[in-house]
Amino acid sequence: MIAVGTQSSYLRAMTLFITYFLFILNLLWLVPILYPFALLKLIPINGIKAFADRILVRLAETWIQNDYRLSTLMYGIKFDVQGLDNPEIDYNKSYLIISNHQSWADIYVIQSVFNRKVPFIRFFIKTSLKWVPILGQAWMALDFPFVKRSRKEDLIKHPELANRDLESVRNVCGKFKHIRFCILNFVEGHRRTPERMKSLAKKNPYRYLLRANSGGISIVATELREQLHGVLDLTLIYPDDKSTFHDLMKGDVRAIKVLVDFIPIAEIPMETNPAAAPLSRNMKRWWTRAGR
Repeated sequence: MIAVGTQSSYLRAMTLFITYFLFILNLLWLVPILYPFALLKLIPINGIKAFADRILVRLAETWIQNDYRLSTLMYGIKFDVQGLDNPEIDYNKSYLIISNHQSWADIYVIQSVFNRKVPFIRFFIKTSLKWVPILGQAWMALDFPFVKRSRKEDLIKHPELANRDLESVRNVCGKFKHIRFCILNFVEGHRRTPERMKSLAKKNPYRYLLRANSGGISIVATELREQLHGVLDLTLIYPDDKSTFHDLMKGDVRAIKVLVDFIPIAEIPMETNPAAAPLSRNMKRWWTRAGR
């Protein structure tokens, strides 16, 4: 006879395996469709490239929707979203999205909540991740902004690398000046972990957040001010501080709260001189006063 506890553990393990298997299947079906349209983008004809872009975005939105349906089917995950009904939030307008950051699950949550309600969301990715199988090629085909981020020890030896990193952010903004877009920026710069919170306790004024870096959003807002309709300031709240993607897959997380605050672009302080954006004092003062 199998004990009840052992039986329950077996069922949870099987459910976890099936969930991961379904998520992988949802990724793999993209491969034979993704690559032909990615290759079409190499043809230097604007009409063909625009057509391929539209198809690639539709594929990505379908993939995101399928992931959400799978998690709802397997575990009944629900999002308690507040503020998304704001009439200023529209699929045909461009936004800079900022959010707190706890794990890779944040991207799943944000994409699921905003899928087909705002333009397809892209986020900054380290250049080295281009070579991740399937996902790396998908990110490239979908024009995700790749940037180089110098290691902390390299920045200590060569402070000038910080300017190079910010310049790479400025350069990738150029591709979004002629399309509808959403760019996601985790302003804390790193995932919030108990270890990181403890190590930065003396320098960090926040209890639940890391100190934010305003340089990246200042550059994006300044470079794309003519295209941006506003900023979507998000707060993600996980129950019992269980926020990893594995927590989601295990079914330990059933309800996630997402608070959405729309900020008109006119309220965002920007530098008239783009060269001053990385170290914008106006942005830092506004960020501090707003408690963001």
